[in-house]
Amino acid sequence: MELRSERWPSSWAVELATESGPVVVRITNVSLTGLRFAGPTPPRIGEKVQFSAMGKPVSARVVRRERTGGALIFELPITLAQLSNLRQFRDLPSGYMRRA
Repeated sequence: MELRSERWPSSWAVELATESGPVVVRITNVSLTGLRFAGPTPPRIGEKVQFSAMGKPVSARVVRRERTGGALIFELPITLAQLSNLRQFRDLPSGYMRRA
């Protein structure tokens, strides 16, 4: 059995570049190896997506789709600095999505 990376809560919003165009989602938890998000989901499991963390591109693959969100696994683990940045938890007004 493979151990999961430690996960951290977040409310950071990011814009995912998908095959069908950009989608803004809110990260709900993040680790060095992946993240879970709330918002519109890319069309299929296995689709490659990309977003920016601290000005650097992060490539990922969709591994879970749910009615209210989904999960991504990163092609390469993110850095500790990127993890620290993405795990910020902010109180934002309802309905407000900030681009990272």
